[in-house]
Amino acid sequence: MLVPMRVTLLSACFLLFLFACKNKPGSGKDNAATTQSGAEPPAGFMDFYRKFHEDSLYQIAHITWPLRGESTEQVDAGHTKKVLETWEPETWRMHRPVDFSSGDFKREFEVMGDAMVIERISFVAANYALERRFYLNENGEWELIYYADMQEITHNY
Repeated sequence: MLVPMRVTLLSACFLLFLFACKNKPGSGKDNAATTQSGAEPPAGFMDFYRKFHEDSLYQIAHITWPLRGESTEQVDAGHTKKVLETWEPETWRMHRPVDFSSGDFKREFEVMGDAMVIERISFVAANYALERRFYLNENGEWELIYYADMQEITHNY
């Protein structure tokens, strides 16, 4: 029986992908240090984070402008779509701390090396979350570099 060319090609690509993604000896430890989901942010980040939410001038000064990200646009009564967004200081709405004690919201940090922290805050009762990305710049200052407002989650983090 003759196997169609497409099936053969897909099988070959799958095997190539499988072997290419396999951890090399000794690399597991390096990979874990590079990206850690649910990890504690680097030293000093939580102090920055607290001040970022308390002081509006500090917040404005610690955002890379124009801030790029995503927002949600209503298409019709039952549908929304993600759109690319750019925020400027004049249109920025101050981000305030979220009260996690009620259990309505859950926060997760993904730490990438020593210079990137991705924060995801999800609404527990629904399939919605927001994402913010913070970067430690060359001056040793944390900055917000990306923001996706509260929107339906279409993939697992």
